[in-house]
Amino acid sequence: AAPRQLMFNPLTPSEMVNAIGSAARAAARADETLDEFDRGQLMSAYSASRHLAIEIASFSSELSARCTAIADAVDRASGAESLHDLAARLREAGEAGDARAAGDAIAELLAACRAQESRSALRGRIQAELRALCDTEVALLADGIEAGRS
Repeated sequence: AAPRQLMFNPLTPSEMVNAIGSAARAAARADETLDEFDRGQLMSAYSASRHLAIEIASFSSELSARCTAIADAVDRASGAESLHDLAARLREAGEAGDARAAGDAIAELLAACRAQESRSALRGRIQAELRALCDTEVALLADGIEAGRS
């Protein structure tokens, strides 16, 4: 089974932690003073760790809400009965906080909508929810970064 993924990003939390740890280990094992590039790598690792912490703490409820909204839109759309199984999968992925499964279901929904011109309104609704999800993610990250400066 795939690891639970809370964020709507290509790397799982465990992959992110591993990447951050690798950068920290390389810096700790260095025999010489860190150069600009190595310091930059450490600052990137630090930044990634802050973003990951914010997403783990805040993003799963947003992902779930957007998955539910998209699934509801599919269920309400006329002529979209063949998509109800995908809507159920999406709802389940959102409840589980599994962004990878949610992304897969959304990609299939969008492909199905593109295949039939009559589903353009549904496709627009799905895209609007995805835009809102991205906007929320950026706002959560910005709030967390601002709070970290205080």
